[in-house]
Amino acid sequence: MSERQPTPKLRASQNPYVLMPILLLLWGSVAAISKLVLGQLDSYQLLFYMNGVGVLSFLVIALFRRGKLKALSVWRSKQLLLLTACGLFVFLYDFLYLEALTRVPAVEASMLNYLFPIFIVLFAIPFHKERMNRYKLIAVLMGFMGTVLLTTKGDFTALRLTNLTGDLLAVLAAISWGLFTNLVKINKQDMLLSTLYMTVISFVLSAFGMFVLSEPALPHLTDFAGVFWLSMCNIVLGFFLYIQALRYSTASLVASFTFFTPFITLLFIMLLLGEQLSAIDGFAALLILSGVPIQRLGQRLNVGRAKAETEAEGSAQL
Repeated sequence: MSERQPTPKLRASQNPYVLMPILLLLWGSVAAISKLVLGQLDSYQLLFYMNGVGVLSFLVIALFRRGKLKALSVWRSKQLLLLTACGLFVFLYDFLYLEALTRVPAVEASMLNYLFPIFIVLFAIPFHKERMNRYKLIAVLMGFMGTVLLTTKGDFTALRLTNLTGDLLAVLAAISWGLFTNLVKINKQDMLLSTLYMTVISFVLSAFGMFVLSEPALPHLTDFAGVFWLSMCNIVLGFFLYIQALRYSTASLVASFTFFTPFITLLFIMLLLGEQLSAIDGFAALLILSGVPIQRLGQRLNVGRAKAETEAEGSAQL
């Protein structure tokens, strides 16, 4: 099965080189905004309200598009099962990562969580028959090395594992996102209805988590503004941009873009919270930023090589 590659003919709304940078800017703001909101709400309450805002947003959009919701009635059980699994893995990613943060230092949890681009690439091999070539491997390794440098600040003593349960939870969160990415790429149903259905699944699971592991609490107006922004970044706009990019590119290319996330996050922290970036941060960013051009170079070389082989075969037949 051949890999679907982005071409210059793609519209801006389809091109991963346009969609993913916008998404990363949205994702990059999440850490700083979450830090402010979590002063009043706990993680479970925040997750509940984020998914709630997402469900309401998608419902409003669907209601304004007459007849859109009726399409749900013709979905087959196989399609519903696929999107239910997607919603489950989205919830598990958030839930497991938050649980990991309660058990291990943030640096340790983040380092393990940023394994998810690697799992995206690995799961793409059996799910989508994508090939692991040297350029993808180099891009993944450089992205991971940059992420480790960025999260440890070059102090590799920070790599010491402190709690096995917390570490396993962080890795399981990364695996969950890798599975979600590859499963949602299989989905061919309407994007609005798909995201609505997945968000409903996550909302139901979030409600269960809040009532079992926490307690209901109404956010203040200022906190709700933060919740609304996080819901737009992570769910409403985030889902649209991420799924759209996956539909028009390979999972491995999207994975390389996601390695930018910790770097963009640090930029927002620097701007909003006044922290400074070090020389190590700059070098780590260079490693991360190099991943996408390397994959792009590999794509062009592979296309050129395939074209040359085709021309050679044609000449031989003549």
